[in-house]
Amino acid sequence: MNKIIVILTLCVSLILAGCQGAGAGRTSSRNVDPALTKSNTAKFFSKSAWQSCAVGAGLGGIGCMLAGGKTGVCLASAAVGCGVLMGANYYLDSKRAQYADDQMRLDAYIQDIQQNTYEVQAVTQTAKAVLDKNLATLNVLNNQIKNDTLNKKQAQTDLAQIDANIAYLTDKLRRMKKVENEWVSISSQEQQSGMRVTKLDHQISQLHKQISVLENQINLVTKQRSAVKVS
Repeated sequence: MNKIIVILTLCVSLILAGCQGAGAGRTSSRNVDPALTKSNTAKFFSKSAWQSCAVGAGLGGIGCMLAGGKTGVCLASAAVGCGVLMGANYYLDSKRAQYADDQMRLDAYIQDIQQNTYEVQAVTQTAKAVLDKNLATLNVLNNQIKNDTLNKKQAQTDLAQIDANIAYLTDKLRRMKKVENEWVSISSQEQQSGMRVTKLDHQISQLHKQISVLENQINLVTKQRSAVKVS
């Protein structure tokens, strides 16, 4: 009976973890530029991809326990595939279960955070192409407004897509910042346990810089967008 309770708790906790924030930052993909939603980078920091991973992790953990695995090991291993988005504590437990040696665990952290940084770079590169196009559109609209040659219907269509792009990327940015915060938490907890985290903190700084590049791009387009008024 106790094992069944633990299994159900594991399932619920992992699936709920995957659903965290599901009601926040919702963006409609209807108007988003297809270059953002259909690119190879679309899955990075995606709510749906994360939820699928969390559900899969929960089922994997349940299968492990039903097969006779130890509860702690199953709980830790279930979180491995989802990375730091599972949450700092889940992720930390999984890595400590995998690697008792501090150096091996640190190397694993660095490999994973470098992957996260690469993913941010990939999203940023795709976003830059789209946002540069949006800036060009906003400049055209501004000139049309000044020259009183604006086609309002077309302008509203263009602005709707720009607004959708901004919302979509802002949601991505929020998830990236959550990842960064989880890494900061992991570094803090490992430092308290005695690990030397200088190299990890350096990688966190690199992740932060890359996230800031995307944030600056979004802020620039947002500022230009707010200046365009179509009545």
